[in-house]
Amino acid sequence: MPTPHTASAQRQAYNDLMIKGVTCAIIGLVVLVAPFYMQASDLRNIFLQAHIVGWFALVLGLAFVVQGQLRRRKVNKALAAAEAAQKPTYTAERKKNKR
Repeated sequence: MPTPHTASAQRQAYNDLMIKGVTCAIIGLVVLVAPFYMQASDLRNIFLQAHIVGWFALVLGLAFVVQGQLRRRKVNKALAAAEAAQKPTYTAERKKNKR
């Protein structure tokens, strides 16, 4: 069973991964959507040419979010299994009381 310090560090790592993922996805969305709201200019042309970068940032951000959720779910399942293994079962309590 992980100590509270390690669980806290893992929780912080998952939160950091989620923040990175959401930030990256927002940047990707901005790069993809911004040209449609800009007036004709050189900056708009740069954003139009950067659509590959926008898609890359969006996919990378979503991958970070999915990875963070999968890791969190895996650790939560392991912790739940460890807690269930430590709880005495009903039959174990009955055998103990018979003695």
